[in-house]
Amino acid sequence: MRYPTVFQPCRIGSLTLKNRLAMSQMTMNYATEEGMVTDQLIAYYTERAKGGVGLIFVEGTSFTPEGRGYVRQIALASRKHVDGLKKLTDAIHGLKNDTRIFLQIHHAGGRASSKITGIQPVAPSAVPAYPGAEMPRALTREEVSGLIDAHVEAAVRAREAGFDGLDIHCAHGYLVPSFFSPMTNQRTDEYGGDLAGRTRFLTETIRGIRKELGKGFPLTIKISGDEYIEGGLGINAMIAIARLAEEAGIDGLIVSAGTVGGKKIEDLNEAHKVMRTLPMMTKPGCLVPIAAEFKNALQIPVITVGRINTIALAEEILSQGKADITAIGRPLLADPELPRKAAEGREEETRPCIACNEGCYKRILGQLDICCSVNPALGREADPAVPKASAAKRILVVGAGPAGMEAAFRARERGHDVTLIDRGARPGGQLLLAAVPPGRQEINRFTDYLTGRLTRSGVKVILNEEVSPAFVESLKPDTVILATGARPCMLAVPGLPAAQRVTAWDALSGKPVSSGPWLIVGAGLVGCETADLLSDRGEKVTLVEILPEIACDADKDTKAYFDIRFQNKGVKVYTGASLVRMEGQTAIIRRDDEEIRIEAETVVFSVGSRPEDALSDQLTAAGIEVIKAGDCVKPGRILDSVREGFLAGIRV
Repeated sequence: MRYPTVFQPCRIGSLTLKNRLAMSQMTMNYATEEGMVTDQLIAYYTERAKGGVGLIFVEGTSFTPEGRGYVRQIALASRKHVDGLKKLTDAIHGLKNDTRIFLQIHHAGGRASSKITGIQPVAPSAVPAYPGAEMPRALTREEVSGLIDAHVEAAVRAREAGFDGLDIHCAHGYLVPSFFSPMTNQRTDEYGGDLAGRTRFLTETIRGIRKELGKGFPLTIKISGDEYIEGGLGINAMIAIARLAEEAGIDGLIVSAGTVGGKKIEDLNEAHKVMRTLPMMTKPGCLVPIAAEFKNALQIPVITVGRINTIALAEEILSQGKADITAIGRPLLADPELPRKAAEGREEETRPCIACNEGCYKRILGQLDICCSVNPALGREADPAVPKASAAKRILVVGAGPAGMEAAFRARERGHDVTLIDRGARPGGQLLLAAVPPGRQEINRFTDYLTGRLTRSGVKVILNEEVSPAFVESLKPDTVILATGARPCMLAVPGLPAAQRVTAWDALSGKPVSSGPWLIVGAGLVGCETADLLSDRGEKVTLVEILPEIACDADKDTKAYFDIRFQNKGVKVYTGASLVRMEGQTAIIRRDDEEIRIEAETVVFSVGSRPEDALSDQLTAAGIEVIKAGDCVKPGRILDSVREGFLAGIRV
C-alpha cells in the first residue's frame, strides 16, 4: 500500500479506528434555527463517511441557550435533538464500513453574541473575549457548577444519540479555554488563580463525564497548542493543561492553535500565526510542529490538524511520529472521496482544496451556510446525481475558465458530445492570473485538476481560436454555453496617456508594460494581490483606494495579511482617496480637502470588470440556443463561476 501508516488501524481509548484519518470539526450551518438535524446535514456527513475517513468529528454542538455561537448550529439540549442526532449516527453506522463518529460539544462563552442568542454572553470574568467583543457577564460560583453539570448531561445525551465518542471544544477563545487564560479569567475562587485552578473547570467536567459514562466511552478535547496572541498561553502552559486533562481521564487530544485577540509583534512574519483561518498563504501542515511537542509530552493519542491537504502529507507526518492521527477539514469539503481515491491510487482525480476560504470561513463568519469554491455539490449531497440526458446533443462551450471547464465536464457527464474552445494557449482563464501573486500558487492545483478531468472525460478542447458567429455556426451545435468571462475596466483620468496606464490583469499576466514607480488605483483583493506581486519584485508601489479600508471584499485574516505585508515592504497606502489627474509622472491624489503628489511612472487600474458577452446576442440572432455562465453574466469569484458552470452543464 502506498500510504501504509495512514491506513493502519489505531485506537482512541477502548475504540479501534480503521485508519489514522479523521475529519475535523467544521461548523456548516446546515441545521434548523432550532438546532435540529436536517436531511442536508445527514447527507453531507454520510458522503464523507463513504469517502473513507476512519473517524468523523461532528461540528461543535450547543447544549445551553446562552452558549450558541451560530444561527443554525446543531443543538443537543432536548430529547428532540437527541432523536434527530440518532438519525445521523444511524446513517453513518448503517454504512457498515467501520467509520466512527464523535460529537463535539461547544459553548461559545464570551464569544457568543446576544444578537444570536438574545442573552448576554457569560464568561469566567467580565472581560471581553477580544477588543470590540460584547461585554460578557461573569459567571457566579453556582453557575460554574451548573455549566459543568450541563457538559456532563450533554455527554450523556451524545451517547444516547448513538455517537461512538465525545470531544469537548477547548480552543480558540470559547468558554472552556477562557478559564485557562489569566487574561480572561480573573476569578479569585477555586476556578481561578494558578494554572491548576484555571484548569479546574475542564478537569471537573472530564471527571464528571467519566463518572457518568465510565471508561468505555472515548473522550477527547480540542486545544489551542499556542494561542499566538500578546499575553496568551504558549506551548509549555498548554502542555501542562493537557497533562492535567490526561490525568483527569481524556483519551486523546486534538492540537490546533491560535485564538482571538491581539497578535504578537514577533509573529507577524509567520502567516499562520496571524491568520487563524489558515488560508492559502499559509504553509501546509503549519501546526504540526506544535502537535509533535504534545506527542512527546503525553501518553494518549495526539491528533494534528491545520492545512493537511494531501494524504501524502498525512503519511509524512504520521510516519515521522509527529502525531498519531491526522485530521483533515476543508479538503474533505472539496472532495469527500479524498481518502478512498488515495487508497486506490487515483489521486489525480482528487478535487483539491485551494484554501481560498470564500465558501467556508468567510460565509460562516457571516452566519451563512457553507459552500465550496471548487465543489459545487457541497451541501447538495441529498440531491439526485447528475442525470443522463434523454438524447445526446452537440454542445459547444466557449471559454475555458472555471465556469466553462465545469460546464463542459457536467455536459459530458450527462452524455452529450462536448467541445470546449478558448482563445488562450492554456485552459484556465482568470485562474491563471489568480495564481500569480505570492502565496496564491495553490490555485494552479485546481486548474490542473479541471484540465485533467476534461481529458479523462473525453471533452474535445480547442485552444488558440478566436470564436466568431460564423465559426460557431460551422460546428452546428445544438446549444452553446457561453463562458467568455469579463474584461477589466479603466477610469478616465485627465493627463494620463494610454502608454502610461495598464490594468491589474496586464501586470499579473506578465505583459510588457512600463516600469515603476507604480500607482495602483483600487485596493480590493485583486489590487492588493497586484501590489503584493510588484513589491515582492522590489518595485516601489503606492495603493489608492476610495473606500475607508483596503481589501474590503476579502475576509479579515486576508486583510490583516496585506496590512502586514505592505507595512514590511514599504507599500504606501492611501484610503478614502482617489486619483484626480496626472501631471507628467506625478499623480495627484485627493483625500478629503488635501491634495497629495505621488511619483508614478505607470498607473495600474484594479477597478473591477464588466461582462464580455457580445457573442450572446449575435448567436441568439442566428437562432442558436445560448446559456450564459460565469463572469459573462456577472463578474464574481471562483465560487460563483464554478457554481454557474455546474448549473449550466446539468441544464443542457
